Amino acid sequence: MILSGDHIYKQDYRDLLHFHQAKNADLTVAVMHVRPDEVQRFGIMDVDAEERIIRFTEKPKRSESTLASMGIYVFNTRFLLRRLEQDAANANSAHDFGKNIIPKMVEHDKVFAYPFAGYWVDVGTISAYWETNLALLSDSPALDLNDPNWVIHTRSEERPPVRLGSAGQSHDSLLSNGCVIDGTVINSVLSPGVCVERGAMVRDSVIMNDTIIRAGALVDRCVLDKNIEVGAGAQVGTGDDMTPNQLEPANIDTGITIIGKSACVPAGATIGRNCRIDANTAADDYGQLQVPSGMTISQHELVIDDVK
Repeated sequence: MILSGDHIYKQDYRDLLHFHQAKNADLTVAVMHVRPDEVQRFGIMDVDAEERIIRFTEKPKRSESTLASMGIYVFNTRFLLRRLEQDAANANSAHDFGKNIIPKMVEHDKVFAYPFAGYWVDVGTISAYWETNLALLSDSPALDLNDPNWVIHTRSEERPPVRLGSAGQSHDSLLSNGCVIDGTVINSVLSPGVCVERGAMVRDSVIMNDTIIRAGALVDRCVLDKNIEVGAGAQVGTGDDMTPNQLEPANIDTGITIIGKSACVPAGATIGRNCRIDANTAADDYGQLQVPSGMTISQHELVIDDVK
């Protein structure tokens, strides 16, 4: 079995393995239907009445088929090694799994599609990661973390319980062990040890371990990595300007601002939408406290229009 690392799903692999054996397949690909506007993100295929794959296209711009590879594969080992050796010897191949190896297998070998109907999400983009986290906050989330019939184990954080201070408020949020909330948290997911000080607000955001949101700060529609400090009175993710990030316009373009691990946002800074604050940046890396939408802050420099 070969599995992707950026997917969220529940699946009993025994059913997939039994399907593979019953079909006497060389390769079985777990598949499910995706929205028509998402086909360009996946390997898309057509199958016959026996679920045998008859056509495979890697990330097409348009496709009548919406049957997508889930990035979950079962191979017969000797068969896979033989095909990999053949591809390695082909000087005209890009040696890409989706573009070269699997299409050739489809053409010459017994390749079948295993239909899957459960919960599955590809979180390979920032917007997908953000949306999938916030989807856990619905009244009946598609991924039920409280399902006693399929318990999801996570790394244990031996920390105190969540503490809501006298001024602390939380609405429609997930708060992990060790969080201390003296401000307001709305529609957000907080990892262990996050601190939201008095007068601060976190809204529509994903905040990772041990990040501190200082007094009076605002974090709106953001993804913050671990050990970040957002200074007092700073505003991160503000305004109506949705200019895509100038360094990553295809990846940071939905209004989500991201901050890398161990970064420091200066007190009083204002950071717009679609901004990227790189890991380990400090107050000295900001040429100004006003960071317009679409900008990137890197260590020791402000990157604007690709001119440093």
